[in-house]
Amino acid sequence: MSEKKKFAERLNAALDFAGIPKKGMGRQSALVKMLGASHRSAKKWLDGGEFPPTSKLVKLSQITGVRSNWLLSGQGDMISAVSDDDDSKKEIAQEASVMSQEAFDIATDWMKLPESQRIAIRKVIHELVKNSV
Repeated sequence: MSEKKKFAERLNAALDFAGIPKKGMGRQSALVKMLGASHRSAKKWLDGGEFPPTSKLVKLSQITGVRSNWLLSGQGDMISAVSDDDDSKKEIAQEASVMSQEAFDIATDWMKLPESQRIAIRKVIHELVKNSV
């Protein structure tokens, strides 16, 4: 099997893990929306016709929560190990495969924000969670 086909298998596994719609159910369109890619490019990535550019690989890794090295090469663990004492992170990792459409839409919008706004939003979310416990 070619390296591009192997990459496509890992990409589809990562997208499954992140709860992105299945192939034939909007996966290609979701990639186009998330990454600002063309439909033609997204199809090639999903089918093993070509590799995405490095900038898109990094974004895919962030969106799906899988390690970029694993995504590109298949080496190492798919996801970072989660410590046993951090139950909230463990729960998030276990529930990632059933991400709601709302969460997917929020994640897609999140990727479009500049880093300064992401930092501010993270602080607000952290405070909200801390104060609700």
